[in-house]
Amino acid sequence: MSQQQLKNTLEKTFEFTLNSNQFRDIERLCFEILKRESISENNLIRYLKENAQTQHHTGRNKFFVLKNSLISRRFPLTSSHQKIDTKDVFLNKIRDPLGDNHTVKKIFKPTKIYAEKQILTSPLLKNFTQKFPSTKVEEIEHAGLYLKENPFSVSDLKKPIVFIVKELGYFIKRCPCTKLHTGCGYWIFNLGFGCPYDCSYCFLQQYSNFPGITLPANIEDFFEKFDKVNLKLKKPIRIGTGEFCDSLALDHITEYSKKLIPYFRDKNVLFELKTKSNQIDNLMKIKPSSNIVISWSLNPESIIKTEETATANLTQRLTAAKTLQKYGYKIGFHFDPIIHSRRWQVQYKKVVDMIYSYVEPGFAWISLGTLRSNRELKTITERRFPKSDIFYSELLLGEDRKLRYPKFLRAQIYENMVKWLRRHDK
Repeated sequence: MSQQQLKNTLEKTFEFTLNSNQFRDIERLCFEILKRESISENNLIRYLKENAQTQHHTGRNKFFVLKNSLISRRFPLTSSHQKIDTKDVFLNKIRDPLGDNHTVKKIFKPTKIYAEKQILTSPLLKNFTQKFPSTKVEEIEHAGLYLKENPFSVSDLKKPIVFIVKELGYFIKRCPCTKLHTGCGYWIFNLGFGCPYDCSYCFLQQYSNFPGITLPANIEDFFEKFDKVNLKLKKPIRIGTGEFCDSLALDHITEYSKKLIPYFRDKNVLFELKTKSNQIDNLMKIKPSSNIVISWSLNPESIIKTEETATANLTQRLTAAKTLQKYGYKIGFHFDPIIHSRRWQVQYKKVVDMIYSYVEPGFAWISLGTLRSNRELKTITERRFPKSDIFYSELLLGEDRKLRYPKFLRAQIYENMVKWLRRHDK
């Protein structure tokens, strides 16, 4: 049905007039139920006629009865467990998918390289020009000025453009974490911004103010600054590079690991490289150290295929972990985000079992985190990934007004994950 047909059918069936705000809410709930259940509009309206009991109400109250009935259908698990506050249901306006969204390719090849004047003689730029001799390099004064003169849209977000810059800001900062929640104690080393992969749930889609990927050519400046910080550390800190970019996806080009690991091996830190790739060739040329951790984000293969475009598959990631563990590296894993679905228990238990069939227990860490996001990301994901259905699961606005699974469901997920892990690793 068209938008107008749906409105006319609802008004005729339930004998009242919907204003624009009321129809937007009803339309969004119908849209998500149809996506979740693959049913027709007529089927859903028939359900409302049989269950909403609007005949006992008049005027404006009919709207609330219809809306609450649709919310119960839209969030079946939560509705059976608790009363849902309508203020916690995020009903964004339906927007059309992007017609020109750029799709990333499995093998990364930049179509354009922009290099700031100050770094034209850098080894990083030399690496790119050697590996991609046919890619044009354009000299720019400053990446920020380029953006002002060349505004970009969300459709351009993942175009394979590379900016090689001299980083003038802070290389390192504490993880901001969510206010009024326990902090993670993690420190973020900003080793660039942007990623050659394209995950439907990635928060960078919302925060990125640049197309393509920005990479610093002057990480030695960071080492000089961190030398002073390191002298003041009274206990080890956890620090990693995988917050704003994948730590290893482009390591075969940037060769950052060849500098990072030798630098951090004698520092008072646990240094982590976190990835969804199997790019480990450079790591196999470097002597491991007890304070260096290589970790992988994991998900079931079905989710990797549909939600983590261009990443290494699950077998490739676990094979890389096995190789590096045998070589002597500490390894870790991140189940983050865990994505709830009808078959999530079967899928994630299989991944847990696979881990222990590839590698030996004794990991640096395994972290668990369920899907969550700011509200704006849902709209962006719908427009960029119209086939994705991850935001049509039981996500409600939490205390921090982020979209999260309700607490009872998160508890069930974590309890099951820990139970499956403990069967292999006490």
